[in-house]
Amino acid sequence: MAAATLTITDPKANDSAGINLNTASFTGLVSGTTNGVEYAWEGTSSVLLKNASGSPRAFVFTVPVPAGSGLTEIGSAPASKTYSVADGVTQYVYNAEAFRSPTTGKVTITVDGSGTSALAIAQ
Repeated sequence: MAAATLTITDPKANDSAGINLNTASFTGLVSGTTNGVEYAWEGTSSVLLKNASGSPRAFVFTVPVPAGSGLTEIGSAPASKTYSVADGVTQYVYNAEAFRSPTTGKVTITVDGSGTSALAIAQ
């Protein structure tokens, strides 16, 4: 299964100029390194990671290796960024643009179990 697409929520898109996090549409993540979600980075965006699984979960932002960077040739690659989120916690990730693929323009997030979701927010 491929990664699902995460729609970016714009807090300025309605009259109240905000997002009610209790009723916001979080997208469920499917466990596994080839699943998860991805979204097209649009200038400035942040992500909320929500864990309602009953156990701690590791959310992984894939750090892409740019083509032609020479890193692969020398046997080096940047490590992907992992956020450990406790059960019942919603974590704010403010620097999600650091994980944007220069090839696809997308940010990819995977997780190590079920019961999790994410929400991308335009800023």
